[in-house]
Amino acid sequence: MRVNYHSAHESLQKTKPVIWVGALVFLLTTAGTAFAGFIQLDGVADVKTRFSRGCSTMQEVTELARARSIDVVVFGDQARDALEYGLVPFEHIIKIRNENSSVLTVGAPAYVSEVNDNDKQFEETLLIPGTEVAPFYYWTGNVFKGDLVANNLDKHLFVVGFEAPEVYEQLPILDSNFSQRYLKRHQYFFGGCVALFLLSLVPVVKGYKRKITGVVAGIMFLLVVSNQPLRSSPFSQYGGDLGAQPYQELIDYVNENGGLVFWNHMEADDGARQEGRVGYNTMPHPEDLVLTSGYTGFQSVADFPIMQIEPGNEWDHVLGEYLQGQREKPAWGYGGNNYLCEDGETKLGDIRTVFLVREKSRDNVLDALASGRMYAVRQKGDERLSLDDFTVTDVKSGQMAAMGEELTSSDFPELKARLRFTKGTAQTVRLSIIRNGVEVKQETAALPYELTWRDVGVNREEGPVFYRLKVEADEANYLVSNPIFVRFGKGMSDQVASLPQSTTKKLSMVEPVKPKVQSSQRPDAPSAKPPGKPDQDKVARPLASPSKPEIRIQPPSLSPPAVKQPTAPAVKVPSVPEIAGQQSVVAKINGVSLKTGPGPKFPEVGKLKKGDRLPLIRSTTVKFNGKPWLAVDAGGRKAYVWSGLVTTE
Repeated sequence: MRVNYHSAHESLQKTKPVIWVGALVFLLTTAGTAFAGFIQLDGVADVKTRFSRGCSTMQEVTELARARSIDVVVFGDQARDALEYGLVPFEHIIKIRNENSSVLTVGAPAYVSEVNDNDKQFEETLLIPGTEVAPFYYWTGNVFKGDLVANNLDKHLFVVGFEAPEVYEQLPILDSNFSQRYLKRHQYFFGGCVALFLLSLVPVVKGYKRKITGVVAGIMFLLVVSNQPLRSSPFSQYGGDLGAQPYQELIDYVNENGGLVFWNHMEADDGARQEGRVGYNTMPHPEDLVLTSGYTGFQSVADFPIMQIEPGNEWDHVLGEYLQGQREKPAWGYGGNNYLCEDGETKLGDIRTVFLVREKSRDNVLDALASGRMYAVRQKGDERLSLDDFTVTDVKSGQMAAMGEELTSSDFPELKARLRFTKGTAQTVRLSIIRNGVEVKQETAALPYELTWRDVGVNREEGPVFYRLKVEADEANYLVSNPIFVRFGKGMSDQVASLPQSTTKKLSMVEPVKPKVQSSQRPDAPSAKPPGKPDQDKVARPLASPSKPEIRIQPPSLSPPAVKQPTAPAVKVPSVPEIAGQQSVVAKINGVSLKTGPGPKFPEVGKLKKGDRLPLIRSTTVKFNGKPWLAVDAGGRKAYVWSGLVTTE
């Protein structure tokens, strides 16, 4: 739903009858898109401009967004787009550097100023600065042998919420601006280089074999310069794969400075490509969703399939860890447009993030991003799926929670959802309700559609739960909601209330809906800096009724990060026929363990017997005893197996 405040302001200058008519139209048209007291704003995020690899200016992007009824544009120009190769140990002096335009090459002050100036010019469209960051890459091979490869150059995170240019300038990126952040970490090695240089000067000053000692002193001087401690990153691209460390460093930096950070296009696979004498290789890395912590969320909808949104995959795993107290914050999903040029495959607005806000402002949008009050949509054409309502209610107390919030319930949770296409197209969709990583309800319905469903199958003894929705019309039109969390208090009845378990009905497109007053809890979320303020308080979380005692939930005694409610059945490994051109893994011994994640600590979902064969999805970047973990297809569900126990054919 587009709320045009500029037009509303102009209408005040007209006659009273027109004002009344306009107000009535506004109420009728917003009724179908507002729930829990919020209005919906269509947003596009991760939009590139000429500051980096985009084709358009910010003004051109904003004009196009306005023409396509987009209320919010979150820019995502690349922070630094550079590749550098040097000869060790003088890699910072004897080097070749290839750099394209980016936020930091043009200048962070100019970038932030350009966003803010255009934001003032286009009052009806909110513009928010953001940046896409590649904090690390590493080299393998050798330039002289012709097998030099830059690995993980396209492994990105999306950063939002910074207003101060100096915060952008100090991002922990390889070979970027000078920084004092890591001065202490490198001062001793630098001091040693300085000491060696000074010692090498002694024979030169005394005139002892100056030709030789002069060369040695020169080498020592180069070591001093090459290892100066004012580095932009504590890592080096010449030390091999460092796993999740460089990305966790960036996540921690963003959190320290009050921003929001999202993993971007984790499923994208650029393959091994060659450009000139340099190869490039960035493999899918969804396991990093599990291996890192503290981030705000990830790209749940893109112009390619995102497997993390499927039941039981990495996103559900992370949400389960949050419920069990193993993570401080949950992970939210957002729609990343990754817009470059209008003549590209993805047009502006094909991927949207719909924000639920109290009012149309930058602060409210950032608050929605931080709190999970949003859902992601993929669309083709000029209309999209609209989630007009998604709430979970405790029938006994009347308390309600929306996306990103927590509910304390003493009864069977009641879920409500309302769906339609924004222009009223009648189309059949598939609605999935996912609870703790398992699809517990599926509906095929014609839009517009309303669902009320009591989850009488939930078992409160097995701990808290989360619910999320996935709605799909076809492969180019679908939406993914963010989760709602439910923790159970005392007094749950063993009998189902007399309300019907599931009801459906057609919706009127203009039926006014009175906003519901809710009392609920929200999970912790990172705070984002509002414009002109150095800090922003964390999102306030309404608490459950104080008259009810707080119940401490004992987590299940499973190895992390298992979510007990509901218990997924063990994977029964079928015999998989060979497909031409497809690689498989074959168990070398009996009892090969299949895991939910890439590592021994993850829960087991099944075992392989000697000779069992499974299709290979890909090799991960996570290694154990020097050998990588492999992602395999275990009967339609992704699982992980250690390559040391299988062979690849």
